[in-house]
This record gives sequence, structure tokens and C-alpha cells, in this order.
Amino acid sequence: ITIEAWIRPDNTTQTGPARIVTLSGDAGNRNFTLGQRDSKYDIRLRTTETNLNGSSTVVRTGSGTVETSLTHVVYTREASATAKAYVNGVEIASNVISGELANWNEGYRFALANELNDERPWLGDYHLVAVYGRALTEEEVLTNYNAGVESSPANEGPIAGAGSDQTVIDE
Repeated sequence: ITIEAWIRPDNTTQTGPARIVTLSGDAGNRNFTLGQRDSKYDIRLRTTETNLNGSSTVVRTGSGTVETSLTHVVYTREASATAKAYVNGVEIASNVISGELANWNEGYRFALANELNDERPWLGDYHLVAVYGRALTEEEVLTNYNAGVESSPANEGPIAGAGSDQTVIDE
């Protein structure tokens, strides 16, 4: 899986983690979440080896990673269980997330900027959100970052279209 977002956070003090993008049932049950916790990104993925919240094994970036400028954030998790977080084309965190995705709940819903029960609001602007059914390679992450930066008028955000293996929400 890959979760890709071009975002501009309003601040570096959002608690929670505040949900940037989630596929979940509520604040404690999810298939995945890309969130912001203060000046860090917090990514959770449910597998057969994690808890129902995906919080027993998290990929979390270091303090100071979140900035209030336009930012490209990407999370990948390979079939080999290696999970990585990238910010602006650079890998900044990784972890091993063991297990399979076989226990995902198909009834969970996709949400932006909050949890479905309105408990974890995220404040900021979206320029693109994409979810892929495979892990992008490091080269593909860098290509997407460079394409977004190069095609953005005055660096205001990417101009992108959906490929056959992605869903895109674009302003």
C-alpha cells in the first residue's frame, strides 16, 4: 500500500494524532491512518499482527518534520513488511509492520481531515491525496515529488491525474 498526500498543515501543534487521511470505523478501529501529532507525522496500519487500531506498530517521523509549507508526505508498506515514511522525496522514518492485510474491515469508510466520529480534526489544506494498491519504490516517490514541484504554478501544489492503480482527490 502507498498513501500519498500533498498538504499544507495550518500549524505544528495539532494533537491526536489529527487525521489527515483515514480508512476507519472510529477513533480506535482502522485499516490505516496518516495523521499529524504536533510536529510529527504518525502513520498506523492494521495487519494480522497489530492491534485493531494499528497503533501497536507505528511509523512516526521525528520532531520538527511537520512544517506549515506545502509538503509531500508518502507512506509505503511493502509485502516484505517494510514500512517507510517520506517527506518531500526523502525517506525519514521506517519500521517493520509484520502481518497481512487480511483482517481489514471492508465496512470502514474513507475520511479526510477528521475521524468519522468527529474526534480528531486536522487543520490544513489539501492539494492531492492518493492511495495505491502497492508500495511505490523510492524512485517513484521521488519522481512524484519532483513532478509535483515542477508542475506547480508558484509551487502552489501538484497538477496530477489518476493512474490505473490510484484514487486521487485533487483541488
